[in-house]
Amino acid sequence: MNEQRPRVLEELGERFRELAAPPGRGGARMRASEGPRVLALAALIVLALAGVATAAILITRGAPLPAVPAVDLRESGVPLPGSARLAGLDVPDPDPAAPPWDMRISRTADGETCTAVGQVLDGQFGIVGLDHVFRALPLGSVDACGVAAQAGPVLAGARVFVGGLGSEARTVVNGLAGPGARAVTAYGPEGASRLRLGADGSFVAVYRGYVEEVRPKLVVTLADGRARTISFVASSAYEVADPQGGSPWQVSGEADVEPGAFPDEDCAQASEQPGRDDPGRLNAPLTPQVCGRLGSQPLFVLMRRFVPGSGEHTGFPWNNNPTRTLVYGAAAPRVASLTLSGAGPARALAINRRGGVFLAVLDGHVDPRSLTLTAHLRDGQSVSYTRSTALYEARRNRPLAEQPVPPYGEPLPPAKAAPPPFELPISSTVRETLRARDPAGGPEWVLRSWQGKPNPKASFGGGSPRRFLCIQVGVREGGRLVQELPGGASKPLRVGGEGTDAQVGGCNGIAELARRGPVVQVQSYTEHPEAGEPQPTRTVVAGTLPPGASDPLLIGAGRPRPLRSDANHAFLAVLPGRYWDAPLRVSVVRDGRRHTPSAASTLPLPRRLLEPQARTPNPDGGAPWGVAASPKGTVSYGRVIDGQLGYVSEREGFLNFGSTGFGGPGACLIGSNAHVCHVLPRGHRQAVEFNVQSDSEAGLFGPAPPLSRAQIERRTLPGLTLITGRADPQVAAITLITPRDVRTLRPAGPEHVFIVAYDGQFFGGRISARILLRDGRTLTEPVFDFGSGEELPGPRITLAGQLAMFRRLLAAQRAHKPGARPPRGSPREELLPRIRAIEGRIAYERAHPGLLPGP
Repeated sequence: MNEQRPRVLEELGERFRELAAPPGRGGARMRASEGPRVLALAALIVLALAGVATAAILITRGAPLPAVPAVDLRESGVPLPGSARLAGLDVPDPDPAAPPWDMRISRTADGETCTAVGQVLDGQFGIVGLDHVFRALPLGSVDACGVAAQAGPVLAGARVFVGGLGSEARTVVNGLAGPGARAVTAYGPEGASRLRLGADGSFVAVYRGYVEEVRPKLVVTLADGRARTISFVASSAYEVADPQGGSPWQVSGEADVEPGAFPDEDCAQASEQPGRDDPGRLNAPLTPQVCGRLGSQPLFVLMRRFVPGSGEHTGFPWNNNPTRTLVYGAAAPRVASLTLSGAGPARALAINRRGGVFLAVLDGHVDPRSLTLTAHLRDGQSVSYTRSTALYEARRNRPLAEQPVPPYGEPLPPAKAAPPPFELPISSTVRETLRARDPAGGPEWVLRSWQGKPNPKASFGGGSPRRFLCIQVGVREGGRLVQELPGGASKPLRVGGEGTDAQVGGCNGIAELARRGPVVQVQSYTEHPEAGEPQPTRTVVAGTLPPGASDPLLIGAGRPRPLRSDANHAFLAVLPGRYWDAPLRVSVVRDGRRHTPSAASTLPLPRRLLEPQARTPNPDGGAPWGVAASPKGTVSYGRVIDGQLGYVSEREGFLNFGSTGFGGPGACLIGSNAHVCHVLPRGHRQAVEFNVQSDSEAGLFGPAPPLSRAQIERRTLPGLTLITGRADPQVAAITLITPRDVRTLRPAGPEHVFIVAYDGQFFGGRISARILLRDGRTLTEPVFDFGSGEELPGPRITLAGQLAMFRRLLAAQRAHKPGARPPRGSPREELLPRIRAIEGRIAYERAHPGLLPGP
């Protein structure tokens, strides 16, 4: 067999011969100092040979990934096995040693087209995991199904595959342009590239890196010559780049209609958008919302340096983020342009005419006192500002004083940035006297309890308890208490401040226990949390009793079971797994009589909110996701376990009964006022009510957890994005257009619900929907803007719309309690000042048209 020799070996060989050549043959005699160079070259040759061998044996074959049950694909389309075929594109990966990428095309019985992206090895379609194992992808796995659009491609998406390093990540732009498409041009970091078209106008482009870095764009030229542009991370958000290459920033503005606001007052607020380095919005830096009067001044602006921890006592969470100097505010329409100087070359600041807001994000070393902001007015005049203008707080509308400029500071290490523990353990109270046999044959369970004093370094808000009672539950391993994890790993449990480290554990104030009664925690465990139908194997019940309580009884697991408590009034029981969904409670004797049992461990939800009406596969495999709804509009979602909604932690091996979360109209949740519930949707009814939920997997402090086994095998992104909703009965199908793909869903169940799950989070772009009604008409609804983090339930509600809504709410409350004086702090008392503030703003805009920014 004739094999081409790697050029690197030829070059190294030539260099080796030069160094070793004797005198008189084109080379000098090797000096003693050249010995190490020869050895280094020899080592390079070995490494080169190893690299060649690695390329040849890099990929091994593993078992195919589990097939997706047809029941989980029912609402999104079940591909027909006989219709599946590869597009035959074989687009190379940026790494020459990796298999090429292709698209699998299939059809459903309803006539939709389905696509999936993967790699091809020896004619088999699958994916090479980060463990370098190739696994075949079964039909239905990571497939998206859609219907032909009237003016555009059938399907277009950007599938993202995680990488252990940033360079290993892949963004695969793919789609079907349709059989009559003329051309598809992809734009990426290296410019434009005209893509080769396969069957049905299929196309694939592969880029190194995540989609936020690639920012791909497609231009699809249709058969009639029209062109359609698709940008996968485009957003309507007003974005400003971070000076150190972090996530972009945004600024938002609106009219101030808080009670007590001036009629010409507007507000602005800046924040950094979530990104892959910090995916949780909870830790993202957020500035105070500042307000100013644009009727009497051209603009209002805040110039301030924000340092790590600066928001702790000022009402806004800057958190432990890097130091930045920000200039932000809002300008009236009479301002034509803005120029900022004092931080290098002068720069123009763009004005977003929606709210008139502007923003500059500067390196934190820039002193805000060195800056000058110049407003160029439309009448030819200019006004300069060297400090913040007269500002008002957003809520209380009090004047906002200029603060001293803090010194530059670096973020604290994650361990030091974490808040201090609430309690300091009292070592003499630590107990491990309660033990329980494992009904599934595992190690014996142990409860550790202790009492603690309040930590003077912790913030308790409304006052600190005088003493805490804390518990942890785990098993004994090598003389220490640990929490067992899937795969044979374990996590040590330490006394003091880590009560919540345990899956069953935590601290309560003893005085609070006396008021509340028994606190009960229930946690069920499974041996195979990653299974498609995980089975509970044990249920752990633990908690604490109030002072003076005795004779605790566990109720809800057959006949009442006596519980034994320790010296710290803690208790423990371990039951078979079948009790995972039982309403377990604890009853005690206090003051000589038996008291009503504690609250049930399971949520007292209507059964229709616990039985899934629609399902969708989990991107990481395992138990699918399901959604249910009530006639009032409340939507609940969770993993489907034994035909009911629940929660599964693949990383920690436990599962719980009940919904993971809720959606739907906020005023129509369980227990709300029916009068209010019927008022909100009136006049603004949507064909589909969408809800978008996102989970980053990132902890509040410290690094994100390592990739799970499923994420390594499938190369799925950490985190999850769920889109759920409830449709009008007249809706036949919903085609979702997201930054990731296009897919068609069919509402199911008595409440016409749907659900779709994506791995990872969307850090840019928007979701919209094409809605097919049963009479053949189509509607388009915006759903969510990931740049601003705002839901888009329809047209932006104007001030007049807000005024009408609040007036209806007030009328509904007056009808509910006619003639009664509203109590202090009641919703009715708060509605009247807000209505007056909106009326004042509307009157001012009518009297001074064009003076204030538009919405």
